[in-house]
Amino acid sequence: MVGRNDLCPCNSGKKYKKCCLNKDKKNSMLKQKADFSQKHDISVTQKLYAYSRKDKFYDEYMNAQHKFYIVDDKEINSKFNSFFNTYYLQDYITNENKTIAISFFEENKNKLNVIEKNILKSKLKSYITIYKILNIEEDKAVLKDLILDKETYVEDINVLKDLKVGEVVIGRTANIVEVNKFIDTVLSISEKIKDVIIADIKNIYEKNKDVYKSMETFLIYNTNIFYKYIQQLIDPKIGEYLKEKNIEKQSDTKKINDSQEECGVEKLITENIEDAYKEVALTIWEEYKNNNEVKGTENGWASAVEYHTKKEDGINVTQSAIAKKYKVSPSTLGKRYKEIKLIHQI
Repeated sequence: MVGRNDLCPCNSGKKYKKCCLNKDKKNSMLKQKADFSQKHDISVTQKLYAYSRKDKFYDEYMNAQHKFYIVDDKEINSKFNSFFNTYYLQDYITNENKTIAISFFEENKNKLNVIEKNILKSKLKSYITIYKILNIEEDKAVLKDLILDKETYVEDINVLKDLKVGEVVIGRTANIVEVNKFIDTVLSISEKIKDVIIADIKNIYEKNKDVYKSMETFLIYNTNIFYKYIQQLIDPKIGEYLKEKNIEKQSDTKKINDSQEECGVEKLITENIEDAYKEVALTIWEEYKNNNEVKGTENGWASAVEYHTKKEDGINVTQSAIAKKYKVSPSTLGKRYKEIKLIHQI
């Protein structure tokens, strides 16, 4: 142990009390704070994970895997396990139209202490976004949220050493016991990829801003879009698979367009729904129209298809918001939705 009057270990030639003593005290306090935060975070996550593996959630767990992973390859998907666990516990919408974390909170709120409740609440409000590292200080890194255009910071000293000023990263932050920290792995990306992702996100939001009250709300409810990007960035095979799939899809679309003119409902779906749901929505409509008599307005059917597609994917949407988007009444959407849903349940 270095004494106050000993020479400082940093070889400055000064006494320890005149040199690094205060800095070391501060770092020690920061480490204790970070360790305390991490301890409670792990405890809550373990309880939540144990709750999520109850028999009643088996089908939900399998469905979440189906929605999250892009390819059917255990070796590749093992790289994304930590991301999947966060998605499944915090973001995936169950058949009860709520996340696992919300169900856990509701069932156990009388047993949870204040710290545990606050951790859950903070994580429920968290989202993935793109940050630029503006500055790195002894006790924190200042970040610029490039999608929401606002500054924030992280003070988890365990990750500060891995960050660089000017670096652009994909990450998710939350306040855990008074420590702003990243949840999951922080992924560094290039300026070019940053521009592509931000443009995609803003484009999707613009098409759906009647459904969400703000961009922040949109990000909270659509973390899976970012997880798809993350999988492609971590493993090039994912990107190659999606590229080949897209080429096949374009080829199939061209064949359809060469043989027949695209109907109004398909055109409305193509123009209005986000790329992430387009293929599923068009498949749902194709199956329905080929086996049922179609009566009524094209806008009514298109709105019902989008609503059904997103409900099946666990997205929190309202009939009134989707109806407004397609300029139809909620009752018209509701009527068509019931018809489509009935057929898919048979």
